[in-house]
Amino acid sequence: MRDSPLSAWPKFTQREKELILQVLESGRLVSTLGHMTREFEEKFARFLGVKYATAVFNGTVALHTALTALGVGPGDEVITTPFTFAASATTILHNNAIPVFADIDLETLNISPVSIEEKISDKTRAILVVHLAGHPAEMDEIMKIARENSLYIIEDCAQAIGSEYRGVKVGGIGDFGTFSFYQTKNMTTGEGGMVTTNSDELAEKARLVRDHGQTGKYEYALLGYNYRMTEMQAALGIGQLERIEELNRRRAEIAKIYFDELQSLDGELLMLPRAKPYVKHTWHIYEVLLKLEKLKVDRDAFVKALKAENVLVTVAYPKPLHLTTIFKDKIARKHGCPWRCQFYGKEISYRRGDCPNAEYAAERVITLPTLTGLTDEDAIDIAKAVKKVATYYKR
Repeated sequence: MRDSPLSAWPKFTQREKELILQVLESGRLVSTLGHMTREFEEKFARFLGVKYATAVFNGTVALHTALTALGVGPGDEVITTPFTFAASATTILHNNAIPVFADIDLETLNISPVSIEEKISDKTRAILVVHLAGHPAEMDEIMKIARENSLYIIEDCAQAIGSEYRGVKVGGIGDFGTFSFYQTKNMTTGEGGMVTTNSDELAEKARLVRDHGQTGKYEYALLGYNYRMTEMQAALGIGQLERIEELNRRRAEIAKIYFDELQSLDGELLMLPRAKPYVKHTWHIYEVLLKLEKLKVDRDAFVKALKAENVLVTVAYPKPLHLTTIFKDKIARKHGCPWRCQFYGKEISYRRGDCPNAEYAAERVITLPTLTGLTDEDAIDIAKAVKKVATYYKR
């Protein structure tokens, strides 16, 4: 399809460059001395419609901050999805708690409320929901389950900045929302993250976790970390936040190009993603499932052929988390914790068949980019390459 490999890096405006230059010229590069981080937090909270936003160094740190602020620790279980990036589950392990994987819904690839209910035990402390690819999870049902079982809700919104569920932006529905501003996200600060909440108490705990547990100069109220965002990250974040609606619109345009180009194969060789009518989807990535029973090759061979066409394609995610080594073999740091923690008193295993929908999706998914640096022609080339390979390998 193309003579050379396709790439698409973020493009920044003069406004964003000037904001970073302001930080450099001020000489105040850290949030404890400057004002950019506070300004970014205030503007992000207003954008989201929440009371508090706490800026941190990256999205993984945002998750760890939320879990720590909720007091998740040894002996606790946290229910989450296996069809996501590792940080959604490994941050639970970092708190010496046990990730319990609920299955997904094949239509949205998000965590299934029915499966969540099946996984609740007397050890369950929280549910960590991932709004995958920009499509919000079924939060009405999940919040009802949480209330009935006195559980906390953390929303992992790393792929869903600006997404809405029934008119409410994600990250403002559960007890905590967490965000990532990694380079490929809908808005970026290079690295960077945010923790959001409407709770006065939880906001204060998150801020203590973020900054060494300090309540005053050299006074420490809890075991915290240095998870502070830099002023340069925050400056770029301010500029990106001013453009987030524009950036999200561009991703939606690219997703529509994919759908228009591929819909003739939908239901025959491919399963294309769709947004529920009551959500705003921000299309962080475009997840396509292959109908392998109609193709002569498996997903990996299909992707290899796509890459030979010099177009962008990835696989998110090739293996559900419960089948990766760290969980399957229960890799521990020391003394078998948290798997054999004295406060847990249970045996947990992770096996094939635990989450059949996630396993099904992981064998079939291909991921098309919605990076805003792509032109319409780039997106058309990617879609045409998918159509070419799918048609070639049709049984």
